[in-house]
Amino acid sequence: MSRLLGCLAVLLPAIGIARAADVAPPPREKAVVASTPAPKTMPLTGLTPAKPMFDACLYRYGVGTTNKQCQAYLDQALGMYYSYMWIEAARAAETALTHDPECAYAWLTLHRALEKWGKGGITPKTGALVAVIGGPNFATLPDKMTKSPADYSLEMARKLMPKASQREQLHIQSRLQEKGMWPGTGPDERKKKAASSLDELLTLYDDDEEAWFWRAQLAEGPNAGIPFYKALLKVNPLHPGANHELVHFFEGMKRPALGWPFAEGYVASSPGIPHAFHMQAHLATRIGKWGSTTDWSYRAVELQIAYHKYQGVTPGEDHQFNHHMDILTRSLVHDGRFAEVKDIKAKAEGYKYTFRNEWFRMAVAEQDWAECQKHVDQFRRTDKSNGAYSAAIVCLEKGDTEQAGRELDTLRQLAQIRKSDKQIEKKLWEIQGRYLCQKGEGEAGLKLLKKLADSVKNDFGHHAWGNGAVYMEVWGVGALEAGSAIDAEEAFLEALAHDAGSVRAALGLWALCARLGRTEEASRYLKLAHRFWAKADPKDFDLVKAGMEKRATKVPKPTMAAAQ
Repeated sequence: MSRLLGCLAVLLPAIGIARAADVAPPPREKAVVASTPAPKTMPLTGLTPAKPMFDACLYRYGVGTTNKQCQAYLDQALGMYYSYMWIEAARAAETALTHDPECAYAWLTLHRALEKWGKGGITPKTGALVAVIGGPNFATLPDKMTKSPADYSLEMARKLMPKASQREQLHIQSRLQEKGMWPGTGPDERKKKAASSLDELLTLYDDDEEAWFWRAQLAEGPNAGIPFYKALLKVNPLHPGANHELVHFFEGMKRPALGWPFAEGYVASSPGIPHAFHMQAHLATRIGKWGSTTDWSYRAVELQIAYHKYQGVTPGEDHQFNHHMDILTRSLVHDGRFAEVKDIKAKAEGYKYTFRNEWFRMAVAEQDWAECQKHVDQFRRTDKSNGAYSAAIVCLEKGDTEQAGRELDTLRQLAQIRKSDKQIEKKLWEIQGRYLCQKGEGEAGLKLLKKLADSVKNDFGHHAWGNGAVYMEVWGVGALEAGSAIDAEEAFLEALAHDAGSVRAALGLWALCARLGRTEEASRYLKLAHRFWAKADPKDFDLVKAGMEKRATKVPKPTMAAAQ
């Protein structure tokens, strides 16, 4: 203490002398810089409040609030929820509660959205807090400090049940029963009692759309939810949740054509939501509706980019975006719309997304061999088998059969190491089959290519995203290179049967029929091919056409006697 006082005694006179000897001029006024305050985040989601997207979805469900903004944001939350946009469902639901904190159904919706989003299920770590304040005091803390945001939201819905309508009470009761948080609900009877509460609700109010939807969600057994979703569509044909779920159901049942009306209903119900425009592709690419599916997938991505900018969401926060970009890229490549592919490619690379297989397919179709080599080099760095396969494809397309054989040897060696890998096996069959056809061993090559096509003919998974005809097209190309008209026609007809938008099949049949003097048929197939690639650059169309025409020269022309 004495040392500190001594230091002060020395310093104070020195400070006084300095001030007397040299008085500093007053500081210059600093320029006032207008600062934009950071937007406030909401306590449970940690997100900024939602901006209005009230017309993105047509769905409306009136609840017990007199606040119009609360109702509007709740409707927005429900529309987003039914499109699996969990982050936006949570954001909109919490925004609704800023307008009416006593809206029980908004709390229930926030609970559901937080649980799906996955960001609201973490319970705060309170061990250290208990140690400091003690157990009795900890018990008096607010629920917000001791429960996860999702659990806290459900608890708030429970507390507000006395102020809610009977419908809302039964909804909340059902959810609490499902979670085992309602009196008299044992572990083995949660779903049964939750369903019973919704059955009671529907007995009293058979027009309650939320009750029909959640009753479908609780249905147990394969496809057990379908009758409930269909009943819901009798109440509201444009219910987004019912239409969306039925698209998934019919895809899962391997009956995509039956699901198409629901895909259209989903788009109509949610004209401003990206996922509605994407979902149709799950079915359309399987059943050949290429006229509309690619444009709708493009619309999905356009809406998504605009939504990111509007709500301040990064692509990494949007779990659907990468998949939507991927399917759009596949569809554009399938339709020969390469200029648009390149535009999407530039955006994808900016997001650090890579759809290299599709970009490689485009480069092959454009005969951009330098670009092909870049992709081959990249494939070799990450997967030797895919590197050898893609290099062999390039060689076969260029007519370099000898080098294709070297790549085939590499692929064969890798297939021996990975004998259980069915994908390598199929790649080996494809390359070996085409190699043999080009080398003059057409019978053996075509036998292998037909085996490849037959292996996926009834593979529902393989037919997704326009892949159904790929190996039939390869078989047809090999048949032209081997000079077999019979095999080529069978293969290309099979390709059209499995993909009603296969431009290679249509052009292959055009080239074959023109070679055989079947002029009228050739004309029909050429018109079909033009329709399939109506939005392609004519230059790209002509490249594919010329390639088929060149291969067809290997097919013997009919003799005069045969023609007669």
